[in-house]
Amino acid sequence: MMGEGSVFEPSPFSKKPMKKVILSLCAFCLLALSVRAQSAQADFEATLPDSVKYVMPAFGPGNILYKDGGFSRGSFNICTVDNTLRYIDTDKSEKVLADPSQVESVSISGVLFLHAQNMYLGVVGDYDEVLLCVEKRMVFDDRKAGAYGTTSATSSIKTVGTATDNGATFRFSNVKYEIKETPYLYKKGRVYVPSKKTLTKLFPAKKADIEAYLEETRIEFSDYRQVEALLEKLK
Repeated sequence: MMGEGSVFEPSPFSKKPMKKVILSLCAFCLLALSVRAQSAQADFEATLPDSVKYVMPAFGPGNILYKDGGFSRGSFNICTVDNTLRYIDTDKSEKVLADPSQVESVSISGVLFLHAQNMYLGVVGDYDEVLLCVEKRMVFDDRKAGAYGTTSATSSIKTVGTATDNGATFRFSNVKYEIKETPYLYKKGRVYVPSKKTLTKLFPAKKADIEAYLEETRIEFSDYRQVEALLEKLK
């Protein structure tokens, strides 16, 4: 039996139904968990050298182009841990762009990144209106690390104990991850995964050349450099 003044009883000073009170408590708990996860991610990021944490070597000048035609100027970079666009605020602190859904593209130090399917795709080549792009992202094999980035169970991922950046050595607590560079093809707002079928679809006039190249050269379509070499042959 609940004692007088039990916390499980509706407050006499509140007109909210009990159901709303419970929902409010649940929302508060979820917010607390979210804040805790963000803090854990910040602690993890603090252990990483910039060469691992970011796509670009350093924050650089650039422009964000929005879907409504507007733009912003600033100093930007892209975080490999959670694939977020970061910028340097007026107080010199690093901030995360609040609403990436409105971003069309961003240029950083002269490199163009297209924002599509929740990814920032760096453009590395233009082939008759077909753009070869690369997404650079940290991939974890530990499901617990999924809050920071993408999970993966591939055996190619190794445990990284230390990394060196500008002469400084950074140590990790046996976090297993890799920096993965994934190629994509982009044409008229659509993103394609490279494959023989995709290439013949995007370059129908080059079908014979594609087939001849693939007969002579076995390529890994997951390696953007090999895809790039094939596309260069199609010029």
